[in-house]
Amino acid sequence: MGGFLLLEGINYQKGFSVLKNKKWFLLTWLIFMALTIFVEIIGNLWLNLWDYPTFNTLDYLIHVIVIGYAFTGFFGLEFFVIVQRTFISKKAQLIVLPIAAFFFGYLNEYPNIFAYEWKYINWPFSEFLGIPILVSFLWLLLLIVILFKKPFELKNEFFDRILA
Repeated sequence: MGGFLLLEGINYQKGFSVLKNKKWFLLTWLIFMALTIFVEIIGNLWLNLWDYPTFNTLDYLIHVIVIGYAFTGFFGLEFFVIVQRTFISKKAQLIVLPIAAFFFGYLNEYPNIFAYEWKYINWPFSEFLGIPILVSFLWLLLLIVILFKKPFELKNEFFDRILA
């Protein structure tokens, strides 16, 4: 959550803020939590690809469902907004954004090697820096958060009229 708040402060100065628009923030948070439940049902419950060895049910609900994935999504959105602002050309973005998503994934996964809040099990292929290689490529799916960018642009008259 700290990374999200840091990038929120940087992006706010450039005309983008997730926290400024409370209604869209809450709606997006609910969407992110629904996506979390979907991912957890498939990856954790059905396929048994990871586990949370130190979490009880309450910890799991708070740290995974309510906070974890949602704020990783907001952090990713803030991060990709900066990347898009840095690389204005659509061609450059097609190259840079997947690389940024891959980097972002390792930025989020690597600390868990020491914290051990979740552990990967039953993953095919090998690992890189203690993280299954397939997980590294699944982080590309986080690029979907870019679809949530428009409502949080501070000079967005269309969304301002809808909320009025």
